[in-house]
Amino acid sequence: MDILRIVLLALCGMIAAVMLKGYKQEYSIFIIMAISLLFLFWGMNTFGEIKLRLEGISSFYSDNRYYYRILFKIIGITYLCEFTSGMCKDAGYQSIGIQVELLGKLIILLSGLPVLLAIIETVAGYKI
Repeated sequence: MDILRIVLLALCGMIAAVMLKGYKQEYSIFIIMAISLLFLFWGMNTFGEIKLRLEGISSFYSDNRYYYRILFKIIGITYLCEFTSGMCKDAGYQSIGIQVELLGKLIILLSGLPVLLAIIETVAGYKI
């Protein structure tokens, strides 16, 4: 039922922002930012639950804990960059939003390099 709450909150916020946009545009931006921050905290809470459940699974495979940390770091970076980019675009600063997305992608690439190197080492270790 969480998705129903999320959808209803988003729709109510959107309607309130549209109604206020004609009177005071800055108030509509504040409403959108407040709802977006609520969604951010909601998402972080859900992300924490997912992390706990996956850590339970990873306890069976203790060798791969390093890769789970990389995976969670990449997911966190993706979520924060997407959230920030969306906020910038909603406020009318598309160029900053696009730059946040680009830098997020570069940081994700940098964070994922150890996994790529491990794969290359594994493939190079096989002799045909």
